[in-house]
Amino acid sequence: MANKRKKEPDSFSPEYVKKHRTFPRANTVLLVILIILQIAALIFAIAYNPKPQDVIKEYGITVTPLDDGTLDIEYYFVWNALDTSEELTWVEIGMANPNFRIYKNSLSPEIARAEKYMDGGYISARIYFERAYKGGETLEFSFKINQGGLLHSQGDGYFYAFVPGWFNSTPVEHYTFRWDKSSLIKDANANTVREGYYIWEGEMDCGAYVMMNVNYAERAFEGITPTIYIPFDSDEAYNQLSDDKAGFVFFMIIVILCIGVAELYIVDSFVSYNRGRGFLTGYGHHVHLYGRYNRRYADARDRHMAQSGSRGGFRGGGCACACACACAGGGRAGCSQKDTYENKKVIYKK
Repeated sequence: MANKRKKEPDSFSPEYVKKHRTFPRANTVLLVILIILQIAALIFAIAYNPKPQDVIKEYGITVTPLDDGTLDIEYYFVWNALDTSEELTWVEIGMANPNFRIYKNSLSPEIARAEKYMDGGYISARIYFERAYKGGETLEFSFKINQGGLLHSQGDGYFYAFVPGWFNSTPVEHYTFRWDKSSLIKDANANTVREGYYIWEGEMDCGAYVMMNVNYAERAFEGITPTIYIPFDSDEAYNQLSDDKAGFVFFMIIVILCIGVAELYIVDSFVSYNRGRGFLTGYGHHVHLYGRYNRRYADARDRHMAQSGSRGGFRGGGCACACACACAGGGRAGCSQKDTYENKKVIYKK
């Protein structure tokens, strides 16, 4: 009693569609291009190594405390310009606070002028040179300041906690910080004592700094009003070159991941081409037509599902098989009574 239906034209059958499908060549070319871009992004991320514009060959300071609690600080630099695209005409040296003045008669011949510069909480001495220095040239210069606001009291004595200016994007190959030795100094965190000075010595990478702690006896500054101590905030000291490297690598990782998502969809088109179903999308998606939805293939699927009365793929089964068996065997209620085929046909036409 099985109902005989007119066979659909071969051009609409799933077998016909599978036979005439086209390999996604455009996707293949695109996949190769994306893989090349990924490899290039990875190489750029590994190879990218930002260079400093300058290197400080020698950074020296000599600190002499005065009776009024202020500090005379002499700065000395051997500065090597590296950047060949931009001439070196001035530099900034960070200062502890605005309570400083530059001794104008202390400027070395290489310095045209020096001035105090303030921008919000940033305080520095700007040093302008007599001439411009090109990449590869080295200059020496020095100047001297008087710095106040660094004397603090603690217990039965006084102390200084002084951090000389650091450089977030310029490495220091060698520094020598000297503090005038006195019998009134109780202790200091210096590396050594030499030639009448407490000495801090070493090298500093970009963003590195040195805290010079020197403790004095109470009688050293009798009658001097100390300033309130504010702990040093190290958030402003960071390695700019390392941060630039990390930022660039992070950006390249995002690019690689985005390309990877596109590659995943392309690979899905290959899987769908071979199996008729991709792992990212449903049956009929990413099939044959260079990753596009194949409407013709989907129509063939829907027709086959309607004919077989199956809710699944092209395999059929379920009630359709049970109904056919019941009709063929002549037992129980037949398909015409249940109206199984007609109801399911309406469902699939919606």
